[in-house]
Amino acid sequence: MALSAPARPRDGAAPPPARRLLALAVLAPLLANADAGIVTLALGDIRRDLSMSLDAVQWVTNIYVLLVGGLQLLGGRLADLAGARRLFLHGMGAFAVASALCGAAPDGPLLVAARAGQALAAAVLVPAAMSLLVTASAPQQRARALALWAGAGGVGSVAGVLCGGLVVGGLDWRWAFWLNVPVIAVALAVSRRTPLPDPPRTRGVRVDLAGAAALTGTLLAAVYALVRLAAHGPDRYTAYAALGAAALAAVLAHRQRRCPHPLLPASLLRDRNLVCGASGILLVSTATAPIAFLGGMRLRDTYGFGAPAAGLALLPLVGGIFVVGRACGALLARHGARLPCALGCLLLGAGLGMLAVRAHAPGYVSGMLPGLVLAGAGLPLIWMSCEVVALARFRAGGAGLAAGLVQCAGQFGTALGTVLAVAVCGRGTGEAA
Repeated sequence: MALSAPARPRDGAAPPPARRLLALAVLAPLLANADAGIVTLALGDIRRDLSMSLDAVQWVTNIYVLLVGGLQLLGGRLADLAGARRLFLHGMGAFAVASALCGAAPDGPLLVAARAGQALAAAVLVPAAMSLLVTASAPQQRARALALWAGAGGVGSVAGVLCGGLVVGGLDWRWAFWLNVPVIAVALAVSRRTPLPDPPRTRGVRVDLAGAAALTGTLLAAVYALVRLAAHGPDRYTAYAALGAAALAAVLAHRQRRCPHPLLPASLLRDRNLVCGASGILLVSTATAPIAFLGGMRLRDTYGFGAPAAGLALLPLVGGIFVVGRACGALLARHGARLPCALGCLLLGAGLGMLAVRAHAPGYVSGMLPGLVLAGAGLPLIWMSCEVVALARFRAGGAGLAAGLVQCAGQFGTALGTVLAVAVCGRGTGEAA
C-alpha cells in the first residue's frame, strides 16, 4: 500500500486510511522530539523547583535518551517478532501513563524514575512506528516516507520549542509532560478507525534479553563514568563505572558471537548502508545536542530571556526543516544522499564554528543567531540523508530491528553530546554535584 492517497478528501470528509496511517506513524518522532524540546526549556525551572544540581538535572534528559537508545534494538526486535501494530498501540498508551507520572513527580529521583518509564515506552513505540511506515510504503515511495518521518521530527522540535516557552512561561513545567496525554488520547481514538498493517513477523527467533540488558548497561555505565569524570575527576567511582562499562561491553560481544539469535545479527552489521547511516546520525546528534542543552540555559541565565522568548530564540535551530525539508527531498530524489549530506555538513560545521567564536558576544542577534540559523539549515539535510541511506532499501522482515539501530545511534549521540556540554559548562562555572 502506498502512502500517497490518489484522491484529495472532500471538505469535512475523513482523510483516506493511507493518510491516517502516515499521520499516526509520524506521530512517534513528532511526539518524542516535541517532548524533548519542551523538557529542554523546562530544565531550569525543574532544577530550581526540585532543588537539583546541574549534574543531577541532566539525568532528566540522559536517563531517557540512554534507555531509549539501549532498548530500541530490543523494541525493534519485538516489533519484528510480536507485531509492530500491537507494540505501537501499547507503546503509545504506556507513554501517556509515564508522561502523567512525570508531571506528578514530587522530587528529582521520582521524576528521573518516571522518565525511565517514558523511555521504556518510547523504546517500543518508535521502532514499531518506523516499521509500520517502512513496510506500508511502496518501494518507490519509501524514500519520500522516510523523509516525511525525519521531517516530522523537525516539526516536533519546532512545536516543542514553541510550546516549551509558552508552557514554562505561562503555566508550570509539569505541563511539559501532561500535554502528551490528550494528544495520545486523540491518536489512540483515531487508530481505532484506521486499518493499521501488521508487517510480516519473524518466526522461530527468541528475544536476546541478556544482550539488551548488556547493551543498556554499557551505555549507562559509560555515560555515568564520563559524568563523574567531568564533575569529580578520576576518582574510584569513575574507575568502577568505566570498568563496569568495559565488562558489560565484553559480555555483549560474547553474546553476539555465541547466542543463536543475537540482538545485533552479523547480517545487520554487514549492511553497509545501514551502518553508515546510523554512524552519521550518531555523529550529528552528538554535535548538536549541546546547542539546545546549553543554549536554553544561556538565553535565560545570561541574556535574561523569559521562557517564551527563549523558545522563540531557539526556533532557528529547529525551524530549518520548514525551509530546507522540501529542498532536501528533491535533492535526495535527483542526486541521492551524498550532495545534501555534504551540503548539510558544511552548513552545520559553519554554524557550530560561529557559535564557538561568538560565545561571548554581548547580544543574542550578534552572538547566537547566525550560528543557530546555519546549524538549523544543515541539521535536517544530514539527518534526512542518513535515515534514507540506512533504511530506504531495507526489506520488511527486519525493518523493526534496523529502525531500532538507527534510533539507538541518535539517542546515544544525544546523551554523549549532553555529557560533553555539561563537562564544558561545569569547568567554566566551577559547579559540580
